[in-house]
Amino acid sequence: MAVMRRKNPRRVAPVRDISRCSSARELISLAKRHGLNDLPLDIDGLIRILNIRIRREALDDETSGYLKRMDGHWVIGVNNLHHPRRQRFTLAHELGHFVLHQKNGREFVDKILYRNMDSNPEEAEANAFAADLLMPEDEFRQFISRGSDQVEEIASRFNVSALAVRIRAKNLGFSGHGL
Repeated sequence: MAVMRRKNPRRVAPVRDISRCSSARELISLAKRHGLNDLPLDIDGLIRILNIRIRREALDDETSGYLKRMDGHWVIGVNNLHHPRRQRFTLAHELGHFVLHQKNGREFVDKILYRNMDSNPEEAEANAFAADLLMPEDEFRQFISRGSDQVEEIASRFNVSALAVRIRAKNLGFSGHGL
């Protein structure tokens, strides 16, 4: 799978205060201003711009990722044993926790993403945030309206899992479109 990147992204100092970024749309705009790809979103680059460290490591199979303070820095950990597309969703999910929930200094360890629909409200919010970030509603709808209703084709376009596409499609009302 090839991922296209802009040849000469502008080198900009990391954003230390993201209080102005409270939505997925604002973070996508931030990524664009820093010369990062937005479709599919360069989630690693965006996280680095926000001065958050990324750790890819082997975690138990039920642990997708975490958001923790380590050595004075916020760190998003992701299970490197999971499929790369799932890792992208985990990164976006943990970034959702950072933007939406970390104001109180809490740490998060996420055992199951999109497998268990009995999630608590914070997990559901982080999932929705990740879906908005990686599969923005307008772009998702446009891609389907142009005749793309094959799950794998959509998953490839947004570089996410087929399951993430099915859930996003259902949440946006596309349940009768063969998705």
